Amino acid sequence: MLSRRHLRIRVMQALYAYYQADTKDIKRTEQELLNGTRQIYELYFTVLQFYLELAHEEHMYFADVPASALTGERRKAGFLIQDTAFVKWMDESSAFKELVKKMKISWQPERDIVKKAFFHLRQTERYKEYASQEEHSPAAENEYLIWIFKELFNGVDFIRHMLEEKTIYWAESLELAEAMIIKTIESGKGGTFRILPLYKDEEDDVKFMRDLVSKTIRDDAYYQELIAEKTKNWDADRIALVDIILMKMALCEILNITSIPVKVSINEYIDISKDYSTPNSKAFINGVIDKLVGELKEQGKITKTGRGLLE
Repeated sequence: MLSRRHLRIRVMQALYAYYQADTKDIKRTEQELLNGTRQIYELYFTVLQFYLELAHEEHMYFADVPASALTGERRKAGFLIQDTAFVKWMDESSAFKELVKKMKISWQPERDIVKKAFFHLRQTERYKEYASQEEHSPAAENEYLIWIFKELFNGVDFIRHMLEEKTIYWAESLELAEAMIIKTIESGKGGTFRILPLYKDEEDDVKFMRDLVSKTIRDDAYYQELIAEKTKNWDADRIALVDIILMKMALCEILNITSIPVKVSINEYIDISKDYSTPNSKAFINGVIDKLVGELKEQGKITKTGRGLLE
């Protein structure tokens, strides 16, 4: 499921598109935010289904390997992807199959992608080593399946291009889907795995995203003024747009969402900047927001509902 950090990243992406657009439409931005977030769930199931497709491709490959002219024996793998507990569970799970069917997920139009992916995989030393062994621990299986994801979805251009062609949301949301894939693979106990929901609490999480995106835009001029006051010595053109968006989001969250501690909000946006902005963004955002929070506290503008949330 998506964590609050993931929800903040989705809002950041939506705001980035909003500020870059020629026509500013808050309602459209909100709708695209929710649509894009739902499509992460489709991406999650698409990748899970890919493991089954890859397992099938591997099985067919070894079934079609001709017998040796010298020995008359067929070359075979000691351990196939279909032998992992996780892939066996997916193949036998009626609940998983029903959701895949409901979402109309199919790799049939991309059979060539699956074939190319398996060809790439079987050239790697990690694959050759793993497939040659007949037994693996559950932990080793999980590590292997996670490696397959990273090797193919993070390291192969033709798969990324395919995702981009499917929908603009998939390529930019792959990191969020990856976190869900890893949690699912690691959830198995006794051979039973867990399909993750998209949200921890759909009503609460959707409200969080809606409030964050709409109120950041609503009070944009105010946040811009606060930030400008603390960055007078900076060339405005040299401040990354992502940094500005993250600072506005942080201010919005601190001022409007009363149930989240101030420190949590600050730390979350600093962490996001490490992955999505420049090497200097962490210190820059921390310095600006820390000063602004100190002043806003003195002015009594920050209100939190629980003990210790203001610190």
